[in-house]
Amino acid sequence: MTVLLRNTFKAWIDRAPGAPPKLVMIGDVRVPTHGCQARLTKRSPQGINPKILILDVNTQQPGGEVPEEITTIPLRYEESPPQDEYGQVMIATGKGEIVVDIGRPH
Repeated sequence: MTVLLRNTFKAWIDRAPGAPPKLVMIGDVRVPTHGCQARLTKRSPQGINPKILILDVNTQQPGGEVPEEITTIPLRYEESPPQDEYGQVMIATGKGEIVVDIGRPH
């Protein structure tokens, strides 16, 4: 089961000079097996509120027999330029979801 590590998720708009604005979202998930891969994909279609970007966590289990070993995987999503004036990002797995406010860059 994929677990969202709630306190690790952050989102911001990178407005570096000379480049278009870029939405950046980072966070970690915990998976039950070593070798598992995870990535964020934009949900299609999006939800009814255009100000909330919805991202799904897609995990892929390794093939064959692998020992169970809790592993943390860092995730990153970028959208340049952002498709809307998002205020929040919702990250969803099949088992739950969290919502992150888009803040200022670090």
